[in-house]
Amino acid sequence: MNNYVVYTGTFTKQDGTQRTMRFVRSRDLPQSVFTETQRQNSNRNLKEGYEIVFDIERNGFRAFNWNTTQGEVVSQEQHVDFVQ
Repeated sequence: MNNYVVYTGTFTKQDGTQRTMRFVRSRDLPQSVFTETQRQNSNRNLKEGYEIVFDIERNGFRAFNWNTTQGEVVSQEQHVDFVQ
């Protein structure tokens, strides 16, 4: 079964616009699809409060800015198929 905790949150981007993202946290990504390096994001230097996540709508890794969240970040378990 391909159920994962999917988070939905809105944050303010560096350019001042707001973005709503549906994502799976990198640490929760399946080992069978993503390498350890991809899941650990060890090659990224991030500002404090940023987290690399997998955006399920854009099918790729993105940064989520926890410092500028608007409202509540909610989560629910749902079916996700990762296509690489």
